[in-house]
Amino acid sequence: MDKRSIQAWGSAALAVVMTSLALAGCGSPDGKSGAGEPAKQASGSDPLKISMMLDFSGKEQPKPDNPVQQAIEKYTNTKLNITEIPSNDYCSKSPVLIASGDMPEVLASCGAPSQPYLVNAALGGAFWDITPYIKDYPNLSKMPQVSYDNVKIGGKIYGIPRYRPISRYVFMYRKDWLDNVGLKPPTTVDEFYNMLKAFTNNDPDKNGKNDTYGISSMISNTSFSPDFGLMFGAPNNWAVKDGKFIKAEETPEYLEGLKFTKKLYDEKLLNQDFASVDRPKYEGEFENGKAGVLNATTNNMLAFEARVQSHNKDAKIDGVSALEGPAGKRTMADRGSNGILMFPKSKVKSEAQLKQLLGFFDKLSEKPMVDLFEWGIQGTHYELKDGKAVRTNQTAFDNEVGFPYRSLLETIPVANIKTAGDVDPATQRSYDIEADNAKYAVVDPAMVLISETWNKQGQELLQILNDAKVKFVMGKIDENGWKQAVAQYKKAGGDKVRRKNMLRNIPKPRRNRAAEIHRQVAGNE
Repeated sequence: MDKRSIQAWGSAALAVVMTSLALAGCGSPDGKSGAGEPAKQASGSDPLKISMMLDFSGKEQPKPDNPVQQAIEKYTNTKLNITEIPSNDYCSKSPVLIASGDMPEVLASCGAPSQPYLVNAALGGAFWDITPYIKDYPNLSKMPQVSYDNVKIGGKIYGIPRYRPISRYVFMYRKDWLDNVGLKPPTTVDEFYNMLKAFTNNDPDKNGKNDTYGISSMISNTSFSPDFGLMFGAPNNWAVKDGKFIKAEETPEYLEGLKFTKKLYDEKLLNQDFASVDRPKYEGEFENGKAGVLNATTNNMLAFEARVQSHNKDAKIDGVSALEGPAGKRTMADRGSNGILMFPKSKVKSEAQLKQLLGFFDKLSEKPMVDLFEWGIQGTHYELKDGKAVRTNQTAFDNEVGFPYRSLLETIPVANIKTAGDVDPATQRSYDIEADNAKYAVVDPAMVLISETWNKQGQELLQILNDAKVKFVMGKIDENGWKQAVAQYKKAGGDKVRRKNMLRNIPKPRRNRAAEIHRQVAGNE
């Protein structure tokens, strides 16, 4: 964010946002309270001080006295102390913080609450179980039940899920490049490969230089992005075969996906430094016009379009997801959330304090706050035309509202709460992809199951597999070497994890969970 622009907002902008909230139909969803009601309810009481540590994917964190945060604090009668850690570093810092016990009142999980250190901490009593309290909060109780089910640890809910569509993974690509090389949007794996090849070899940006490549890729300590195994018929992480669990990497279909990745590497259709690149460069190569495709999530399509257009105003972004492969159309089903917001008992020491914090998040789902998160400040990020919100400055919205507040603090589905607005083509495209993905989403049947072995050795086992993936793609091991690495994984603990009596939890996974969550939120996207 431009620091001078933040300072220029000043107190006048705060007045604008509060006025815009009223124009947009402020009040709770039941229409019984007006914009000033929360302040009246809290009159005579000091603001509730709340400390948070959250994962941050934006470019620059806003100052705490900016108008957006001021509006949040005024409406909820709070004083927020938010520490936002770049997402690239958050996963390494989170376990250290949890182990120390020195945590804020609100702590975001690093992605899904499935990491061994987090499961162990939750089961060990480090966080409040909010399961019995959800029903008492009118907005939090509107969350699709499967979003809560999919974050349970031992049958209990240890944090508020940040709702997301069940399957929002997408290959974003440069539509202007596709037009330049004379291809149509890919619908199959072969057409996808041909697009990557053309983006590498056919001068898609028309600058007369051989300076582009197909797809930006990276590997982290938990995943390979993109992972093509599912596209070739492998399970989503785990599958059940003949009554037994089988890990995706153990299947021949996964190996086919790995061969496809190696083919892209050998032909230089993906970045040769994929094994060491960090997230800023991984995303930056797409933003700066070096890579033509980036594996991302639909909610980021509009933001990336703005980022790419800041370098090339004529750039266009589109996306594809469920491509036709050897096993038909397949895409990954997720939990229906982007991590959870947890309440450490070391800091939140009483039930009364917990209820205050839950009340804060429930109030963030009332219409005035939803409109602030969804549209920003009137006159700065949007205007009202014929009663509809119209975005006027997408880049400013992303930097000042979207990344630092909406992505981190918005919880329930809000499409039926927010003021209606004109949807830009990129956003509409993301909604269409999400709806299409729900039809082909493959569920991980072990999503909410607990493995004691995985809790203790999960990181070590993942490292064995990830090291082998890198070596295979780079040609340092062959198929036999890959199979030996899988055998090593199984011997080191993978076989113990697979046993049915070791994967245990309260609820049984439902086969149609993806379709179920899609039905629950139909019309919301």
